[in-house]
Order: sequence, then C-alpha cells, then structure tokens
Amino acid sequence: MRGLRWATRHRLGGLLLVATGTATAIAGWRYGVGSVKAMGAGFMPTACGILLSLVGVAVLASGEPHEDAYEETPHGKAHGNSQVAKDVLSAWRGPGYMMLSVAAFVVLGGMLGLVAASFGSVYLAALADRKNSWREAALLATAATLVSITVFHYGLSLQMPLFNGEWF
Repeated sequence: MRGLRWATRHRLGGLLLVATGTATAIAGWRYGVGSVKAMGAGFMPTACGILLSLVGVAVLASGEPHEDAYEETPHGKAHGNSQVAKDVLSAWRGPGYMMLSVAAFVVLGGMLGLVAASFGSVYLAALADRKNSWREAALLATAATLVSITVFHYGLSLQMPLFNGEWF
C-alpha cells in the first residue's frame, strides 16, 4: 500500500473490517445462536462479527485525521502513516513477534506445559513493543504466568499440565 493516501487506506481498512465482521456473523448464525441464557455454538462468533462490523463502520465514519495526527519525520511532515519504513525488519518487528508468540504457545504448550507456554508467549509478545526491555518483558511474563496458573489451572481446572512430564 505504498502509493495509497492515508484516507484511502483508512477506508479500505474500514471496509475490510465490515466485510470480515459481516462474514463472521453470517457464518456464526448458521451454527445456531440460541439465547443469552442458553447460548448456541454460533452465539459468540455472531456477536464478535457484529462488533467487528460496528468497529469498521466507526473507522469509516471517523474521516480524515486532524493536523495533530500527522507525524514529524526527518524529511518533514508525513501524511498520517504513509511514510514507508526504511528498514523492513523494523517495520515487521511488532507483527513478527506477535505471530511468533502464538506459535511459541502452541509449541511450548505441547512440549513443556502451561508454565513455559504462558511465559514464552507473553515474553515474545511483550518484546513486540520497542519500549519494553528484556527485563520488563520477563517481569510481565512472570506476572502473566502466575495469573494464568491461578485462573486456568486452579480456577478452571484446565486439562493442560503445568509442566509436561516428558521433559521434567
């Protein structure tokens, strides 16, 4: 989307949200929605699809950015986020770490258990933010792991071992 203006990308993003939300709501509706007291299999997908569509409508209705939304770059003012990142790796840091964190949860959860999966995925997700140091990411991952143990293992009795016996 290098050559597209901010407003065009904004509208395309809003339309994509509306289309995805509508498709999700229609697909969820086919599973049977049920009621609030007796939710069917399609209740959550339908509700999430409707909410996603509403967010898309809000994005479409938000219009052009204010003058404050323009970024100051070394080359002068850029229109919204249209300034292309010079370093491709830097531009993909956030999305890359987020995708890696999901994959780490799947791999570590199967091999090592809930503790390693929670810690590893939160640690990698925290590194997606350039402002976090490795110490802050480790502290956040430790806190989130303690919460996930409390909620999922003890609170909900999730059938995922804390530590996988094959490795420990």
